[in-house]
This record gives sequence, C-alpha cells and structure tokens, in this order.
Amino acid sequence: MGNIFAPFSAPRKGARRAKGLSNPGSFDELHRKCKDVFPQQIEGVKLIVNKSLSSHFQVTHAVHMSTVGHSSYHLNTMYLGDQQLSPTETFPTFIGDISNVGSLSAQILHLITERIRTKVVFQTQQAKFTTWQFDTEYRGYDYTATLT
Repeated sequence: MGNIFAPFSAPRKGARRAKGLSNPGSFDELHRKCKDVFPQQIEGVKLIVNKSLSSHFQVTHAVHMSTVGHSSYHLNTMYLGDQQLSPTETFPTFIGDISNVGSLSAQILHLITERIRTKVVFQTQQAKFTTWQFDTEYRGYDYTATLT
C-alpha cells in the first residue's frame, strides 16, 4: 500500500525502452544488407524481362543460358496488396516462381495485426512437395520474436 497523499508518478519504463533502442527487424533481414554488397555470379547469359500489369500485379520472365550448367527458364509472379506499412513492406504479398522443369516456389506474407506477421513458404520439385515452412513473427518495441 502506498501513501494516498503522495504525488502521482507515471509507471517507469523498462530499462531497455528507456535507452531508446529500436526494433532490429526480422531475422530474414538481419544480414540482407551485407549480402547485397556481394555480386551475384553467373556463367553464361541471363535475360530478365519485367512487366507490371497493374499497381498490384507484376510478372517476370527470366532466361538463363549457360555452356557450363543447365539452361533454365523461370516465370515469376508477384501480387502486392493495399496495406503498406513502409516503402518496402506491403501486405498481403503473394510470390510464385515456376521453372521449365516444373519446380514451384511460393511465398505468402500476411499482416494479422500491426505487430503479428505470418509467412508461408513451400517448394515442389516435379509435383513432389520438398519444403514447407510456416513462420509467425511478433515485433515488440525493441525486439522481434519468431516461431518457425
């Protein structure tokens, strides 16, 4: 119990919040800036054609011709929703990539609340599922927790 005549004081912030630490971001983005510095090495010729069909839908064709490895073709589609938190974050996001050998890679990113995000990733190789991954991410004021 406290003194009822004592002046009211606001609850104190935690030690971490008082220091003004910001949220470090998601685990996927932790090393992205470092990886973007290194060039992507390819053998042969790569042709990429992008076409925006609307402000929300984009299609990409990529042809890679090589004398060393296998040549390939990829069709990539991307849908970006209406909810934009920052210039790099738009929800919901649907991304799909299919190759000439029938392999499919897909991602779905959705914002449930301002702090809870989900991501679903799956891959197939010639009609057989190879990978499933479900992530749920909670963003606090100065931390990010991910359940995979």
